[in-house]
Amino acid sequence: MRSRWPRLAAAIAPVLGLALLLAACGGPRNTLGTAASPCYRALPGAIDAVHHKGHLVGVRRVNTSTLQKRLPANQQLAAVRDKQLCVFAFVDDFHAGDVTGATNQAHGHYAVVALTLKSPRVVAAAIVDQLPTRFRHFR
Repeated sequence: MRSRWPRLAAAIAPVLGLALLLAACGGPRNTLGTAASPCYRALPGAIDAVHHKGHLVGVRRVNTSTLQKRLPANQQLAAVRDKQLCVFAFVDDFHAGDVTGATNQAHGHYAVVALTLKSPRVVAAAIVDQLPTRFRHFR
C-alpha cells in the first residue's frame, strides 16, 4: 500500500509557494504610496497651528510657486525658500485667532496651513472660503 503523502505534498507545494510569493509582494510599507506621504510627519505641526480645531480635509505636497499663485495675497509665501511644501486643509468655522499666522481674513470655512517638508515648521497659513487646490481624491 502506497502512502498518499508524496502526491499530496507535490500538489500542495506549488500552491503554497504561490501564496508565499503573493504575500511577500503585498507586505507592509512605511509610506502610503502617494506623493504626500512624507508630509504626514508634519501633521502634528499643522494641528497645532489650528489649535486642534476643525477636521482634516486632506494634505498635498505642493510647489511653493504654485501655492503662491493660488494664494497671491499671502505675503508669507514670498519669503519661503523651500521648493516643496506640505499643505494641510482643515474645515470648520475659523476666525482670525483660530489659526496661528493667518492674517488674510477674519472669518472662513477652511484653514490652510503650509509647512516645510524637511524639519517641518509652519511657514504660511490662511483662512479661506474656497480651497486653493484639490485635497480630496474624489469629487
